[in-house]
Amino acid sequence: MPSINIKGQEYSYLDDEIINFTEGLVGLPEMRRAVLIPLPEYEPFFWLASMDDERNRFIVVDPHEIFSDYKPAEFAALDESDTNTLVIVKISSDWRKTTVNLRAPIFIHKESNCGVQMVLTESPYQLLESLPQN
Repeated sequence: MPSINIKGQEYSYLDDEIINFTEGLVGLPEMRRAVLIPLPEYEPFFWLASMDDERNRFIVVDPHEIFSDYKPAEFAALDESDTNTLVIVKISSDWRKTTVNLRAPIFIHKESNCGVQMVLTESPYQLLESLPQN
């Protein structure tokens, strides 16, 4: 079973779990292949780790886990049973200042494992949306 090293820890994955981004991510057009690594100790967060450049590792989360009403209008027609939605998390040393990028979600088709990141141009969502304070 192949593995990937993230911050000194080895994580195993299966070849069929590799996500293909034909256009890369916004600002990272060279990031074409990545793997999603669950973080059970920090659930519901994941690593989204590039297979091609170890500098490109991101913490991501399903936005619905935090913002139950998140529904990007541009993609309202997406069948959520076929697609996973993720957003990039910007971690702060003061967890209360941690934000998520709801303006540029990542969509991954479950069956084909093809992904795309889209910028929502006409959206009330922010690039740096604060986490809800409970």
